[in-house]
Amino acid sequence: MAPSTVVVVLILAALVLAPLVREYGDLRRSFGLSRIASFATTGLVLPAFAVAAVMALPLTAHPKAQWVATVAMTLLVYSAATRAIVASASRPEMTPSRSTRG
Repeated sequence: MAPSTVVVVLILAALVLAPLVREYGDLRRSFGLSRIASFATTGLVLPAFAVAAVMALPLTAHPKAQWVATVAMTLLVYSAATRAIVASASRPEMTPSRSTRG
């Protein structure tokens, strides 16, 4: 692989991973999810991308439109899945009790 290609791949990886790391931290801090739950929730970006890639297949003849649709659908599916998990974790019956009385 050419050095310029490696640089481009590293820049793209940083652009993808930086928001995911921030999302992981936000899930831990704001919603009190465990490390595993936060990692699993953040990991939903992979199935979201797979769903988006399949949904964009009809646009194969137009590669730019296909990638735009793939990115947009990935964001949409990932956001919907993450918000559903956060809403479920935020419900009062799911929150651990702070009471020490039995």
